[in-house]
This record gives sequence, structure tokens and C-alpha cells, in this order.
Amino acid sequence: MKICASSRLWKGLNIVLQLEAFEGELEQLRKIKAIIRHNVLAEKLADIYFICGETGSKDTNGLPENILVCPAYGVDWFQVYKRTERSHGPEY
Repeated sequence: MKICASSRLWKGLNIVLQLEAFEGELEQLRKIKAIIRHNVLAEKLADIYFICGETGSKDTNGLPENILVCPAYGVDWFQVYKRTERSHGPEY
């Protein structure tokens, strides 16, 4: 019985580890999709904004003080977004 219980535990642990790996891969794929959409496809499709530059010093997270956002490929202007000290996300 110990072998069977141990075997089931090992299989269960293996499934959990695989799920965690898949979740990590899914998160990475979502980031890549956003990069492709807003960087690579921006010049091919209209109405897709993309970050076209940055200015100012970077904070401890590596984020610049300002980012420059172009509303669509080919336009000759951009919008400046300023970093604030507010953040959104889970509080730990």
C-alpha cells in the first residue's frame, strides 16, 4: 500500500508542477502577445498604440518617469504619460 500511495502522491505532485509550469508559460505568452501587438503589428495595423520612447529617471522597478505613447503607426505626434507614486495590484 505504501508504494501505491507514494506513487499517487508523486503523480499528484508531478501534475501540480506541470500546472505551475504551464501557468508560467501562459503568462510569458501573454506578455509576448502584447509585445507583438503593440510593437511588431503596430506598423501593419491601424489603431494600435505603442510605446515610442521614454524620458526621465527610472525608479527602483526600472520604470521611467515618462513614457511616450504613439496612438498609431505613422502619426507625427505622441502623448506623454507621467509616472505617479500610485500603484494598483494585490497588497501583500
